[in-house]
Amino acid sequence: MIAELGQLCLCTAFMLACLQASTLLLHRLWRPHALLAWARPMAVCYAMLLTGAFAALLVSYAQSDFSVMNVLLNSHRDKPLLYKIVGTWGNHEGSMLLWAWIIGAYGFALAFLRTSERALTHRALAVMGGLNAGLLAFILLTSNPFLRVWPMPAEGEDLNPLLQDIGLAFHPPTLYVGYVGFAVVFCFAIAGLMERRIDRNWARTVHPYIMLPWSALTLGIGAGSWWAYRELGWGGWWFWDPVENVSLLPWLTGTALLHANMVLARRGQLAGWVVLLAILTFSMALIGTFIVRSGLITSVHAFASDPARGVFILGYIALTTGGALALYAFRPLAQQPSSPPALASRTGLILLGNMLLVASAATVLLAILYPVFSQLLGAPEVSVGAPYFNRTFLPMSAPLLVLAALAPLLPWDRFSVAQLRARLRLLAPSLGAAALVTLAVADAQWALMLVGAAFSAWLFWGTAAALQRAMRARASQHGWAWRRQLAGIVAHAALALFAAGIAATSLLKETYEAPLIAGQDLQLGAFTLQLVKATRTTEANYEVRRATFRLREGNRTLTELTPELRYYPVRRMQTTEAALHSTPWRDLYLAIGDAPGSPEGDAPRLGVRLYVTPGQQWLWIAFILAAISGAVVTLAAFAQRLTERHA
Repeated sequence: MIAELGQLCLCTAFMLACLQASTLLLHRLWRPHALLAWARPMAVCYAMLLTGAFAALLVSYAQSDFSVMNVLLNSHRDKPLLYKIVGTWGNHEGSMLLWAWIIGAYGFALAFLRTSERALTHRALAVMGGLNAGLLAFILLTSNPFLRVWPMPAEGEDLNPLLQDIGLAFHPPTLYVGYVGFAVVFCFAIAGLMERRIDRNWARTVHPYIMLPWSALTLGIGAGSWWAYRELGWGGWWFWDPVENVSLLPWLTGTALLHANMVLARRGQLAGWVVLLAILTFSMALIGTFIVRSGLITSVHAFASDPARGVFILGYIALTTGGALALYAFRPLAQQPSSPPALASRTGLILLGNMLLVASAATVLLAILYPVFSQLLGAPEVSVGAPYFNRTFLPMSAPLLVLAALAPLLPWDRFSVAQLRARLRLLAPSLGAAALVTLAVADAQWALMLVGAAFSAWLFWGTAAALQRAMRARASQHGWAWRRQLAGIVAHAALALFAAGIAATSLLKETYEAPLIAGQDLQLGAFTLQLVKATRTTEANYEVRRATFRLREGNRTLTELTPELRYYPVRRMQTTEAALHSTPWRDLYLAIGDAPGSPEGDAPRLGVRLYVTPGQQWLWIAFILAAISGAVVTLAAFAQRLTERHA
């Protein structure tokens, strides 16, 4: 009965979304403003219906209702309750329902948080109804999570063991909040094109709907990286896997959109570019969805491999993106009164940074699609990995650190070179000294490390200078304006910390791998590893082999680490659970290999991998700081809007 209620909610929501979209087509024929205003209550009802549908699927998982096909294929009666709930979105059908529910929540927020731009908001909600109708049609026709199985099997097939991790509780939901959130900006862009009015008020209206998905997407990418680091057992946090790269596409273009919208809100410039970025960012999210769910690539992250689903998503992308670009081309915006931005200004540097961000996204997209097109043309199978990105993506990313340090120090309008030279006079000698030291270093690894440290130091210096200027002007600023400015400075500081972490983890990481015999110490560089005990136990839905190690550095005992090997008999898969000893400066990462059982009477033998990774914690802190800064800006924007409304 629960599944039927969920199905009823989905069907009703689909019809309501079609009505919501139709208000945009019919409002000119009958009482234009009154009819268009119906999009607001329809958005609220749609959100409530999707909440009911998603709750029905959650209950089905919690109760282990194996008469529901989706639960049968992705759950197990003995699985802990947390992973039963997490498994709701650990599959294609459930994740698409989560996607639909999140976009419904955005519509509810948009309908509830009234703005002065009511006509614009009504149009955006009507456009969102069209997006919702297409999404629910996809779910109902190709990805229905409420299909029944009869007779009901006694047991389920369990969730992919790699996904039975606490990281899955945070990674997909936060990632989808980011992906889906850019749909709101897309809807506002279409509404603005229809009214032929993209101005400062438009930019201020959409600003929190850019910041919220950007911060959520940042946190989601960080959570996915943290999950891969802990769960896959290879000691790395980024593998340039195609599905990992897919999440970068909307983040890169979304970062460009965020900064371009700041220029539009402050200076009234770059209106057409902002609209194009809004369309491009949402398109990147849809392209990522197509790649993950079409079967084009094989990855541990990929959800589905049904070509029919891929064709449907491809048609959805063509309709939404193609229609938006056609509207952008044939309904141009009104001429903006402002003059072109000067390069020697904050606006000019932001525009230059936008070009680099879009070029970086194009580089990543080419790397994802090139093996696919190569295979379609009958060429030998190729793979694009880290060497390609080291030669293309990283050189384009480095100048962004320079621009991020300089831009906050410049005014929005023209700026003289003499003033810039005066502000940089203290930094020039230090940069010259760093260049000389780098040239003097014979070891290429240390030279690259110094270059990375120099870029990070440059950005830290820029954020410190921006913070100093902000502190001086704090007395003359409104409280929320000060918080927004401080959050931006924190985000740039997080970028500097992230760059330093990348340099440290990439160039200073040490790897040790060797067999270990109980009772014998193993010397791994400066560390001594001793096996204390090894045990085998059976948990709820898996068998586990644990090994406890004592780790010493010199004569000092650092800690005891207990890595695991887990075997899931239902799926017949084995996973590695690494043990970590983390400090602010480095991670000690220990994993055990899959070794055969020893003959009776022999000491147990294990394959051991130890990774010493300096600066690993800096990456996680950078992700969190950047996400918090975006959340603060979002709350500040909404709070200021509410304050102005009640004033």
